[in-house]
Amino acid sequence: MVDSSFEVVITLAAGLILMIIMSVFVVSMVVIHRQRQLKDKHRMEIMKADFEKTVLNVEKEIREDTLHNVSQELHDNVGQMLSLAKLVLNNTDPASVAEGKKIINQIIKEVRALSKSINRDYIKDVRFEEFLAEELQKIERSGFCKTSLEIKGSLPPIKDDNKKLILIRLVQECLNNAIKHASPEHIRICISEEKARLTLNIEDDGQGFDTEKESSGLGIRNLTSRINSLNGELDIHSQPQKGTRIQMSLEI
Repeated sequence: MVDSSFEVVITLAAGLILMIIMSVFVVSMVVIHRQRQLKDKHRMEIMKADFEKTVLNVEKEIREDTLHNVSQELHDNVGQMLSLAKLVLNNTDPASVAEGKKIINQIIKEVRALSKSINRDYIKDVRFEEFLAEELQKIERSGFCKTSLEIKGSLPPIKDDNKKLILIRLVQECLNNAIKHASPEHIRICISEEKARLTLNIEDDGQGFDTEKESSGLGIRNLTSRINSLNGELDIHSQPQKGTRIQMSLEI
């Protein structure tokens, strides 16, 4: 009888210990899970803050660059065309009047283009591939170098305006770097989409650079920071005198 009672006590004690162990385990798992949730939430808040900061910086840079470009266009292009139109229209000859009208029509087109470039809603409304085509056309019209755009398949619209804004700035920065530093004869952009992931390649046949050497400029750091804010990937291939290829990949 004593042995039987002792066995019952041992069994109850073992069951109680097991329950305590299981309770501690369950509580520990709940605490660990909660800590992970808090860490993930904190990380998401940091990513969101970084993204919003990047958007604000990009908006400021685009606004400043746009105003600078508008100023240059008004002075170097529209101003000269207005002076030319004044000279031509001073002559009452019918041929001169007709030529003056052509110049004025061209001035109107240039002013409309400038108005569009400083309109924030333009970035919201324009399709990304249309923006790429316009940027390359600007470069080619300037006579700086040849350009080409290859679009593989049908691209869905980028619905997130802030994401599109950052992506536009990334492209502009790549093109500006090529113009300022590479002296290329040809710039090529290739864009494709597969399974809601956009891949963008920007290539030039210019001077290139040694990717192993740390750059003193902010160009690559800006590109990396901005693509990280989009949870994207950046891959840069370049060699001296062998051109540069920049590949960006991100979900849209």
